[in-house]
Parts: sequence; C-alpha cells; structure tokens
Amino acid sequence: MSDFFCRAVQLSTRFSKAYLLGQLIFVLLFFASYLVMMQPFLDIQNNNIASRFLIRGLIDGASSLLLTHLLLRPVLKLYLVNTPKKLLPVLWCFLYLIGLSLFWSGTSMLTANLEFLKTTQIDTVSFNHQNQQVLMEFSHFNQWLLGGFNSLIVLLGWSMIYLFWHNMQQKKQLQHQMQQAQIQQLTYQLSPHFLFNALNSVRALIFEDQQQAAQTVTHLSELLRIHLQTQMRPVATLAEEWQTAEFYLHIEQVRLEQRLETCIEFAEDCLTQKLPGLTVLTLIENAIKHGISPNAAPGWLKVKAEKTGHSVWVLSVSNSYKAASPFKGTGSSLNNLQQRLQLQLGDNIRWQQTKTEQQFEVRMELPYV
Repeated sequence: MSDFFCRAVQLSTRFSKAYLLGQLIFVLLFFASYLVMMQPFLDIQNNNIASRFLIRGLIDGASSLLLTHLLLRPVLKLYLVNTPKKLLPVLWCFLYLIGLSLFWSGTSMLTANLEFLKTTQIDTVSFNHQNQQVLMEFSHFNQWLLGGFNSLIVLLGWSMIYLFWHNMQQKKQLQHQMQQAQIQQLTYQLSPHFLFNALNSVRALIFEDQQQAAQTVTHLSELLRIHLQTQMRPVATLAEEWQTAEFYLHIEQVRLEQRLETCIEFAEDCLTQKLPGLTVLTLIENAIKHGISPNAAPGWLKVKAEKTGHSVWVLSVSNSYKAASPFKGTGSSLNNLQQRLQLQLGDNIRWQQTKTEQQFEVRMELPYV
C-alpha cells in the first residue's frame, strides 16, 4: 500500500500542459453547470445569498479539481492506463469511483453546514402539481445519496474523457515511434550504397597518387565518423549536412580533378534549417555518380539554398548531364530520400525532379521554421 501511495504522489507531480488545459476547461464547465442548476434557488435581488451560492460553487469546483487530480487520476493511470483491460481492475475502479463520489458528496454537505453557507443547503423543494403546491423534504441521508449519484456521473464522465484522451496520446506516440523507426531504417539503407562509392574512389586513387590516396583515406575516415554520428540522430541542420557532404566532395574532387566544378550558394538564414540526415550527401552523391563521373568532359555541380517566402525555403541540387551513366540506377536513393522527407515533414514539402539533355535538377520546397 505504501508503494501505491508513493507512486500516486509521484504521478500527481507530473502533468502536461494539455492536461492542465483540460482540467481548467473541466472546472469552468463544472462551475457553469452548478450555476445553471442553482439558478432556480438564487435570489438575484439578495446579493448576500447569491454571493454565498457563488462561494460554495467555487469551493465545490476546487474540490472537484483536487479529487480528480490527487485521488482519481493516479488510480486510473496505475490500474487502467498501459495495462490490459481486465474485468477485475475495471470493477475495482468502478467501486472506487462510487466510494469517491460518496466521499465528495459528504464533504460538500459538511461544507454547506458551515455557518456562513447554511443558507445554500437545499433540503426542501416545492413545485406546483395540478394547481397544488407540493413540498418535498430530503433527509441528510437522501441528500448524501443524491449528491453521491450526481458526483458519480461527473467523475465517471471525467474518467472516460481522460482514458480516451490518454489512449489517443498513446496512439500518437506509437505512430511517432514507428515513424522514427522507419526513418532510421531508410537512413541505414543509404550506408552500403555510400560506402561502396567512396571506397571505389579511394581504390582508383591508390594507383595514381599514393600520397593523395592517403589524404583521401583521412578524409574518408573523418567522413565516416560524421556519418555514424548522423545515423544516431535522424535530423541535422543544413550547416551540419554541408559539413558531411564537403568531405565527400574532397574525395571526389581528388579523383575527378578538373572534371568537377562546384558552385555552392547557401543563404545565411537557411543554415539553421533542419533536414533528414544525409539529405545533401545523397543528392550530391547521386549527381556525381550519374551526371558528372560518366563523362570525360568537365562537369559542374551547383547546390543552392535560399528562402523564397515567409514560411518556405528551397534546397536545389543541379548538375551537368550529357552521356548516359553506365551505372544502371534504380532511383532508390532519391526515392528513399523523398520517403524520409515525407515521413518527417508530411505534406509540407514539394519535390520536383527536372531532367533535360544538358542538366538534371532536384528542387525541394521545405517549410521554414
């Protein structure tokens, strides 16, 4: 039992902003419904009585907040949330709700018995029936049971809404986890493809210039280090993405020499924008492998990032394109990247591929955050 109370106290100290907003709405609705029910008994012309009813409504509203947060929420979280919905825990919680409702009704009656609030105690009700005045009196026991029934309806409604909301939150969290796992899997799929191309570049340099090959291996080791760090976090800024891609360009620049001309144009306000990891590297690798490397003539590569609107920025990678690449690509790397962008940014992206006889370009419109 002591363990239960310790866990209940810990749960009471942890809550989200959405939960606080929900509790505020609940108290406001409770107070509004109280005023509606008490309206027939309020004497608007008597400010003294009206103020006492308002004070009692505020006390009951505060007690509803404390009861649901301190006594009801921990029990629901420990016995019904994240646990299999079995009959015994549900039955136990329902009995607990009944006991809590009677307790709430009893404390409300004790509050009404205070000298200052005695005028708010409703023990008689009169109404007209067939032109006759009928007077009904309620004993303390009947008031307690009636109040307990009303409290049970309120607490039962609160519990159902809370469980429904918690279930929706769990579904969203599960979808997010599955989405992140899928993104991570797609990121890992890039690794063999990238390593194969980079090692082929180093292999070609070994027979041409061993010193340059050694420097290239250094660049490659540094690139792999950054690459491994990138896989641990699925999102990186444009500046971090360029740092990774720059090492790859150093390797390819040594191999291709004058055949590779680069033009990099990054707007300062775009460097902090976030992208899925290895986005820029994938685009540059695809451009060099299929556009520039197959041709003996010099080729060019242009990477550009700029803000085009209040909430939109554009990242484009274009390259020269002449002879067809001997590598029969499947387009998997670009399709992979497009899937990752859609998983992380949803429908807020616009992907456009343009291919002519002289040029190939990938242009992405992304939300500016």
